[in-house]
Amino acid sequence: MKAPEFESRVVGMHFRERDGIPAKAIVANFVPPVRLTLEREPDNQFDAYAIKVFYDNQHIGYVEASTACFLSPWLDEGHEYTCTVTDLIEQKNNLYPAIRLEPA
Repeated sequence: MKAPEFESRVVGMHFRERDGIPAKAIVANFVPPVRLTLEREPDNQFDAYAIKVFYDNQHIGYVEASTACFLSPWLDEGHEYTCTVTDLIEQKNNLYPAIRLEPA
């Protein structure tokens, strides 16, 4: 069976920063398309399906849980995915990267 494609958002950016630069500030400068990388986090205490999202080796957030629960089994089986920011969505005074997840 061919691995499916997904569309989702990156969330949880409010809690991430590196060298004093918050992930939200990094995301605000994105001009799509932007390539991101993924890493499964099965030992996450809040969500066993958690998938970390990285930009330039910085953990900026997570794949939205409603998508991660379907995508994580594919990653666990060894399928690789590309993750591309397709748009930036403003909602409730926050900016969320819309992402497309495609089998590599």
